[in-house]
Amino acid sequence: MRVDNRVASINALFRATLAGGYDGDQSWAAVSRLRRSGNRFIFEKARAWCSSRNPWKRARGADILCQLRARRETTPKPRTRYVPTQQLYAQESFEVFAQLITQEQNDLVLTAILHGFRHLDLKAAVPLVLPFVSHANPDVRMGATCALGRFSDNPVAVDALIRLSVDVDADVRNWATFAIGTQSDIDTPALRDALVQRLEDPSDKVRQEAIGGLAKRRDTRAVYPLFRLMRKCSYYIHLDHDYETLVEKDEHDGSKWGTEDFIEALYSKFPELLPPRFKS
Repeated sequence: MRVDNRVASINALFRATLAGGYDGDQSWAAVSRLRRSGNRFIFEKARAWCSSRNPWKRARGADILCQLRARRETTPKPRTRYVPTQQLYAQESFEVFAQLITQEQNDLVLTAILHGFRHLDLKAAVPLVLPFVSHANPDVRMGATCALGRFSDNPVAVDALIRLSVDVDADVRNWATFAIGTQSDIDTPALRDALVQRLEDPSDKVRQEAIGGLAKRRDTRAVYPLFRLMRKCSYYIHLDHDYETLVEKDEHDGSKWGTEDFIEALYSKFPELLPPRFKS
């Protein structure tokens, strides 16, 4: 009886993943529950959905497979941060995606698979993702960008991300610039030049990611853009460490810097690259 109830509960969750629209909160909540309750039955059902004639089912099958994890033995206490358990069936899921992506025509499904490759974190995905870097749909290109960003220390992936950093879609440019800038540890003239190109990007997010990527590499072409950014008294905190690298903040200085601290440090280290200071 318990087995029957468990199967019925899982089947209900699968149905719920199709309710309320693909991007609805209710449907994604069901996806999340299935991901956290991983077992062979869920894997097989999700894999079967990947072969469905219904593109929503194929996309949902990919959404579930890419982050399927073992069920926790105990229920976390309220407000306790969720700690993922071991990922299940990653190689088998990858093989499903690798076969499906060669024949898939639906953009929603392609996007789900590409994001799935990112979560599966298997470097064999890189050559499978590359053909979608120039796809007509920006959502698909975003999926490709996020997937390649997972392998941002792979030179082939970085070359593709450099191309994506000039994409017409601002979100794609942002994620590609983030990937080559602060996620990647690769340091080449081509990568640095790509970041320099983004210093004048129409998107503030992209510009800041470019500054962060150059600062991480201690490239002095980041100095004046960073100075201008700090004068606006607003910046993305996740780039703090990269900005501190540029000005060589003492690693033992545990204080939290604000914009004036960065400006002072920039003037101290790079006075010749900044406008003269006029003191009253």
